[in-house]
Amino acid sequence: MKSAPVVDVNVNIYIPKAKIKEEKKYKCSCCGGSWSSQKNHFTMSQSVIYQSNNGYITMCNDCRDKYYSQLLDLYTGSEEKAIEHMCKQFGWIYDLIALETSYSVGGRSRLSDYLGKKNLNQTTQYGTTDIDTVKNDYINRKDDPVIIESKEHLTKLKSDKNINVSASSIERWGGDLNDWDYVTLDEHYKMLKKNNPNCDNNQEIFIKALCNLNWLMMKTLRSNDVETEKYVKLTDQYSKTFKQAGLKTIEEKDSSNDETFCMTLGFISDYTPEEFYLHKKLYEDNDNLGDYVDRHITRPMINLETGSSVRDKEFFVP
Repeated sequence: MKSAPVVDVNVNIYIPKAKIKEEKKYKCSCCGGSWSSQKNHFTMSQSVIYQSNNGYITMCNDCRDKYYSQLLDLYTGSEEKAIEHMCKQFGWIYDLIALETSYSVGGRSRLSDYLGKKNLNQTTQYGTTDIDTVKNDYINRKDDPVIIESKEHLTKLKSDKNINVSASSIERWGGDLNDWDYVTLDEHYKMLKKNNPNCDNNQEIFIKALCNLNWLMMKTLRSNDVETEKYVKLTDQYSKTFKQAGLKTIEEKDSSNDETFCMTLGFISDYTPEEFYLHKKLYEDNDNLGDYVDRHITRPMINLETGSSVRDKEFFVP
């Protein structure tokens, strides 16, 4: 609803005048038709502009619907923009709650449904006129981003405003960005660094480049006129840069301290099976366990059983 309207410049708004046989008391300012009463022929508005016209707008309901239909053509089918246009023109409040619950049903236009919904209790608490729309937009507005020129400027701003930007951010990204820019860049930087804590200096350069690309993508999405082609190009470049940097999308974690020794050996065995060692004789008794058994278990048992006196090859007295 907040997107920029796509306007068809070839649409011309035209409503023909009515052929009047008998002039009556209440006349439509658009077609010229007239009626003896305003009820059921005109729509009410709480705007001060119509207070001396018994609170009715001067365009009849038939012309109102024709006007709405042509505004739909002007805004290339956007009912929200057409209704917003008419709310400004006839002094009605533009209420999002009423708009989101309005539909075109049973031959009744969405505008007609909206005009009924805007007068319900849950919507009238926000006002009834276009002036209330202006007030509500002002109350609910977001503060404009603050441009931070340097670290010194940041120090001055922090004394007046609650700005969540650090001096290291200014050093990392430079000056002349607003607070939203720095927060967006820093959040992505922290995420990439957390997932890649062991990156080298070359990867650090790529990480900063990725942060800038993500920042540009976010700015593209936040703009009123989103350029799809530009966003697609940025995402494609981000993907290429990420692969070129050799970074990871999940956090690197050394879990060896959480595993038992036998489990660690098991994992080693899965990835580097013993039968594939090139020098099998070199690794057949890598932990010297076989030599220990021969010298300190098998040798003494043989001496005990046979009465021999075979000495240990290293620890013996000649």
